Amino acid sequence: MTSLVSHLSLYLVLLVALRDVGVSNDQVGWAEVLAAFAFARLATAIPLTPGGVGFVEAVLITTLSAAGGDRDQVAAAVLVYRALTWALPILVGVVCYLWWRRSSIRPEPVPADGPPAVGPRP
Repeated sequence: MTSLVSHLSLYLVLLVALRDVGVSNDQVGWAEVLAAFAFARLATAIPLTPGGVGFVEAVLITTLSAAGGDRDQVAAAVLVYRALTWALPILVGVVCYLWWRRSSIRPEPVPADGPPAVGPRP
């Protein structure tokens, strides 16, 4: 179920990016966007590059332009889509990792009277 929600949300981000950039429903309908998205997801089953970098963009731009979208607007929308769904999560992950590392390696404070004496136990 989570995989379905994940793919659906990725598709919706692509659709919103296309509409926000100016690719209208008359140029590329929602079903054509879904077909291009599905084809790009299928194409990434072959791991040519890490995370599909460059490959996913090329597939989406080519298929959406062939469906009737303006190539420049489609390219802009696909880059916005990839920035939001690929680059942004990586950036957030790096920041969270650095914050976690910074907070987990703090040394224990030493009391003002010095470290506790080590001696035989009573």
